Amino acid sequence: MSRRADVSLLFDFFVAAQRLRRVLADGLEESGMRPDEYAVYSLLLEKGPLTATEMAELLGMPLTTVLDYLKEMTRAGHLVRTSHPFDGRAAQLSLNRAGLAAQRRANRHWEVVRRQIEENLSVPLADIRRALQALDDSAEMAAQRLRWGRSGSLSLARRK
Repeated sequence: MSRRADVSLLFDFFVAAQRLRRVLADGLEESGMRPDEYAVYSLLLEKGPLTATEMAELLGMPLTTVLDYLKEMTRAGHLVRTSHPFDGRAAQLSLNRAGLAAQRRANRHWEVVRRQIEENLSVPLADIRRALQALDDSAEMAAQRLRWGRSGSLSLARRK
């Protein structure tokens, strides 16, 4: 086991995220897809069709970032756009056959890494997922407070 700096929760998360980013990039290197792209494709596979706004919310990304991914997916010929049944201004997005094939190709590589990581967990997977969801919820609340602070009457800088 590697040495731990024992600095803070957020530092631990940063270090784990760096290690995961590196192992996923290495594992998907020959798949034709980066790990971040795989996440976007997988969301559409599992939860689609979705609008770009729905995707941004579920991925925790700015809408502009999601639109960048969708532009590349469109360029690759991997998306189907259909009219939203209740909002004529919005398009629902899903993977077409080529997009499904690209996701499946990358999934074979992803699954190798996923199994290796999950086999070495010292804490039950369900507990880790619950903790990550709690951390995500807390981060979203903090982000909302920070946004409110910039546009509202109270900011972190004024509280000090």
